[in-house]
Amino acid sequence: MSRKPWIAGLLLAAFALPGQAAERLVVVTPDIAEIVVALGAAGEVVGRDRSSQEAALAKAQVVGFSRALNAETIAKLKPTLVLGSAAAQPPTLWPQLKQLKLRAEEVSAREDGRDFAEAIVKVGQLLGRDAAAAKLAADWKQGMRLRPARPVRYLVSYDGSLAAGAETAPDTLIRAAGGVNAAAGLNGFKPLTREAWQALKPDVIILGSHTAAVYGGKDAFAKRPEIAATPAGKQGRIYLMPPKQAMLVGLGSPAVVEQMVKM
Repeated sequence: MSRKPWIAGLLLAAFALPGQAAERLVVVTPDIAEIVVALGAAGEVVGRDRSSQEAALAKAQVVGFSRALNAETIAKLKPTLVLGSAAAQPPTLWPQLKQLKLRAEEVSAREDGRDFAEAIVKVGQLLGRDAAAAKLAADWKQGMRLRPARPVRYLVSYDGSLAAGAETAPDTLIRAAGGVNAAAGLNGFKPLTREAWQALKPDVIILGSHTAAVYGGKDAFAKRPEIAATPAGKQGRIYLMPPKQAMLVGLGSPAVVEQMVKM
């Protein structure tokens, strides 16, 4: 006599390999959400931050913006695993999640994203998708290989005021493109005076497209006296990029680096 279907199901569950059971995932930063989707685990995501807008995550509940998260809001979804990077704020988020007895993993701890390949591997290990993650990480590292060095001075600004210095994601992208970060003497994102814009002499300026209302749009920004006096202003080499591309290291960064090489 054949086993009843429910008995067969119990046997399958009992002998399932570790990592095969579906998780209840909450991804709190868009860089890590991309990895989860690329590894085919989108169906296990029950919560996401507002900026993780992959179509495969459309049904996941929004838990807030990655830079202003609340541990209790995340806990309400009863996740079995919370994933994110250093982009998740406030800094107290991770210890708070663990105080709530949640399994929470900050898989990328560097603000500049230079450990992103390692983050891909870690996510793969946590989700039982080691082989796929290893290939994804290898492909990403190949795409992020350093381009030939060029004396092109890039300046990436969040909002026409804050500039990306050392130890930031834009700095990592600029270096991969073979360029020079004009604001490398600064650490993190710092506001620039009018005099500083001129003194840094950027050949290329990249602005966050999401903050265009703050600086009045690209044309208005380019007309500022201190900007018009820079090599970038004189040559019309001012560009807008979405924050996910210009301000964060992610799976799309190799394509962003190629864009920057051509600027």
